[in-house]
Amino acid sequence: MKKILYIAVLLAGLSAQAEPTPPEVSEKVLKAFQETFANARDVNWKELDHSYEANFKMQEIQVRASYDADGNLVETLRYYGENNLPPNILAKLKKKYNGKEIYGVTELTTETEVSYNIILRDEKNWYTVKSDPYATLQLVDKFKRSENDR
Repeated sequence: MKKILYIAVLLAGLSAQAEPTPPEVSEKVLKAFQETFANARDVNWKELDHSYEANFKMQEIQVRASYDADGNLVETLRYYGENNLPPNILAKLKKKYNGKEIYGVTELTTETEVSYNIILRDEKNWYTVKSDPYATLQLVDKFKRSENDR
């Protein structure tokens, strides 16, 4: 019985060591984050070379925000479905790619640009379409779907 208890305590200690400790995020970064994303839920921080990355949820949208060491927001990535696309992009997609399902959207926002990478699919193919805020659509990739995708 003592051996089992000893092994359980040893394994618990090893697993506690294996869990990474959260990075110490600077006050500047935390303040900037809280001002911009006051309603963020399930926030997880990651420290990179010269920046910090926060992964979290806002409403039902998954978001990744990158900050430099001075607390400046460098870029955001938002992941969502068609219901959060701007109406002008959605309307043009539905017209140009009629019959294709919008599988997911990745929205990239930097200091100088906003772009949307949209994944579409139909019975035979996957499509990656890039858009700017003005609904200028560009087909980037087209792949055949495997039998497992259907």
